[in-house]
Amino acid sequence: MPRDRLQELREKASGNHIYHEPETKDPANQPLIDPSADFGMFLERCSNLRQSLKSLDDEYDAIVQLHGSLLSTPGADADNSVKLNNHSQMFITKADQIQKSLKILSEETRNLPANACGISRAKNEQVRAIYRTFETMMIKFNKEQEEYKDKAKRKIVDYLKIRNMQLSDEEIEDAVSSGNLSELTKGVMLALNEKKALYDDVKSRADELKNLERQMGELAQMFHDLHILIVSQGEMVDHIENSVHNATEYAQRARGNVEEARTLQKRARKMKVCIIIGAIIAVLILLVFFQAAKTMTNHHIERDLHSASVYTHQARSDVAEARKLQQRAQAMKVCIVIGVIIAILILIFAFLESNMCQFLSIC
Repeated sequence: MPRDRLQELREKASGNHIYHEPETKDPANQPLIDPSADFGMFLERCSNLRQSLKSLDDEYDAIVQLHGSLLSTPGADADNSVKLNNHSQMFITKADQIQKSLKILSEETRNLPANACGISRAKNEQVRAIYRTFETMMIKFNKEQEEYKDKAKRKIVDYLKIRNMQLSDEEIEDAVSSGNLSELTKGVMLALNEKKALYDDVKSRADELKNLERQMGELAQMFHDLHILIVSQGEMVDHIENSVHNATEYAQRARGNVEEARTLQKRARKMKVCIIIGAIIAVLILLVFFQAAKTMTNHHIERDLHSASVYTHQARSDVAEARKLQQRAQAMKVCIVIGVIIAILILIFAFLESNMCQFLSIC
């Protein structure tokens, strides 16, 4: 039997009716039917059906008590027979109303939209539970009617056997069906009051059997309609079970995808960590390389500066030596010029002296 979760669903439905401050929204965007309110109304209708089933069960208990009372009464009991007919007719009327209400609920659950999967399953579960309760009660009622019919027939046979009338079941059924019960008792030699009492008793039982036949005919039609509803409900339940099975497969597939995604995420994290570590190592290597390059550059610069200072000092020495050589060259140049001048003067004096000598010799 499915678990009846009516109270839990009521609490959930009532939990959805929490008061909120009214908001100004566009009426065109508002839904025509509030799903929570619709589900609450559905649960209320299911509760009314359960109350009707309880009332139907009370009628069944009253019928069982009247059956026992009528079978234990030695003579005809007109009052209990009338009560039995009234309770039986009331039972059939209430059962017909419940069946029509169940048919309406079944049609509503069948026409639910596909996107309301959770609400659809909850509604179908409620309707299915009510169907099972109603079917169980109808089977009990039908079984009680069959047993009472058999017991009533046996009691008629017992009444007739007391008067030494040996009749078969077929003859009794024919007499009850045709209503010719007087033919069964016309050969019995009894007093008028005894014969009338026996006739009334047998006739009362026969009338009860006729009512039972009529009620069982109505029950047969009701069982046929109920069977059709149960078959359609079963198809709906099968469809829901298939949907649940497909949802289970999708959930398992999604779980596998989630596990695979987690594995890929772990790999991605490991790859990310490796990339970060590699980047850090590369940065450290670059820093070491740049530091070494900077150190070497500084060393080269210092060496170049030292070489430049050496070259500068050497250049200064060369410049000083060049200056000395220049001074020497200038002094030598002056000496040469002076020597040349002296030589010229000597030549001039020598020439003048020779000319003077010639002039003197001439003179």
